[in-house]
Amino acid sequence: MAKTGMERLEELKKDIYKCIHCKACRFAYSGEPDREGIGEYAGKQSTVLYEGMVDACPAGIEYGWEAFWNAGKMWIARSILSGDLEFSDEVRDVILPCITCGQCSAQCDNKIRTVDIIESLRAACIESGVPMIEKHELVDKLVKERNNPYGGAAADRFKWAKDAGLEKFINNKDAKIAYYVGCTASYRQIEVAVATAKLFELLGMNFTLVADEVCCGSPFFRIGAVDTAQGLMRKNLEAFKNMEMVYFSCAGCYRTITIDYPKWMAEDEELPFKTQHAFELVTRLVQQEKIKFKPNKELKGKVVTYHDPCHTGRHFAVDMEQDIIAKSKNLLMDSRKIKKAIEEWYEVPRVILRKLEEDVGIKFNEMYRIKLDSMCCGAGGGVRAGYPEFSLRTASLRCDEANAVGADILTTECPFCWRNLYDANEMYNHGMVVMGVLQMITEYNLLDILEKPKEEDFLTPSIREAMEEEPKK
Repeated sequence: MAKTGMERLEELKKDIYKCIHCKACRFAYSGEPDREGIGEYAGKQSTVLYEGMVDACPAGIEYGWEAFWNAGKMWIARSILSGDLEFSDEVRDVILPCITCGQCSAQCDNKIRTVDIIESLRAACIESGVPMIEKHELVDKLVKERNNPYGGAAADRFKWAKDAGLEKFINNKDAKIAYYVGCTASYRQIEVAVATAKLFELLGMNFTLVADEVCCGSPFFRIGAVDTAQGLMRKNLEAFKNMEMVYFSCAGCYRTITIDYPKWMAEDEELPFKTQHAFELVTRLVQQEKIKFKPNKELKGKVVTYHDPCHTGRHFAVDMEQDIIAKSKNLLMDSRKIKKAIEEWYEVPRVILRKLEEDVGIKFNEMYRIKLDSMCCGAGGGVRAGYPEFSLRTASLRCDEANAVGADILTTECPFCWRNLYDANEMYNHGMVVMGVLQMITEYNLLDILEKPKEEDFLTPSIREAMEEEPKK
């Protein structure tokens, strides 16, 4: 049987009671008050001192009240479990404006699974009979009618592929590998879908676009509409059940299918296929010296920075951390292993960016808040749909940080981050180009294949999975 939100909350009870209200969760670099940075910068949203510990919870920054910071939400969860507080519209309106970026979890020395708790709290709130907010009800209605939250027609899901001359990959019966495109890249940021599929084609990958693909369910797991999310999960598990490997260009879809599906599936179930993000494949091929990149006069000298999507960054990092903790017999010793694994994971997309710097001539400048301490783009957790003004102000704060390091191009590897950062860049006149890393490679024709990859290269386990394997004794 599938789990309910209250059942998940009960499972997380020990975590909830670990919170000591220390407030470390409100900061990036909570343990590094003397961290050197780039100093004070006056941006479009505010003046920020990028040095030492910096406020980094988007909801806390936006609303200010204690309940909107993570520590406040842990008290709410505790009060719900103890029966001292009942779900209501007022409780809903406090727990929903949270982007579930995971910054709080990353800063927590007690290793509390804050994102799981907040999402389970939202699910339990809906189960109690409290209605969703109107904007969330709309996307829930659309996905039930159209299998995507944008209301796009099923026949148009792969229109981008037909227009780009990639129609042969739709329902390619000979393929063991699928490209799961996701709703945002299918119906909105088609640049990301086209760039990824063309990159696969250039590399010689025999892949398929599965016509029965539906929304991964990410927005609905985030907002607590678990029944809707699980219905979508079942459709995708059936549609992709014969695949050996599924690739992603969307951070949210990758996180949802890899991390969330197993949590909400029955205990005796497991994913029928392997998963990995496209940037893992490109990084591996760079490291194996099977590909490099061509010089480009148009890009030479351009300052490029990189935004870590929360879903491929912190959410995977924290999941790795929890996995190591669960297996650990000596956490004091294994804390070094956790730190090493997380650092290696965050280096994966940076391998590509440093190779682009070496081969193409870009200048790769990092923002102040990066990796585990990265600032969120503002799009996730149902916030873009439910609270768009807050969402875009958060994205503008991130664009301020990119401006502070002189970025000409702000890159990321998630179409949802791409959308929010792009919109904030335009709305607040940040003056940058926003694009995906793989999009840059494809659109500027940078790929230089030294050795044609073979099928086994595409079916090789993901970098993430290889990192999680226990070392042989």
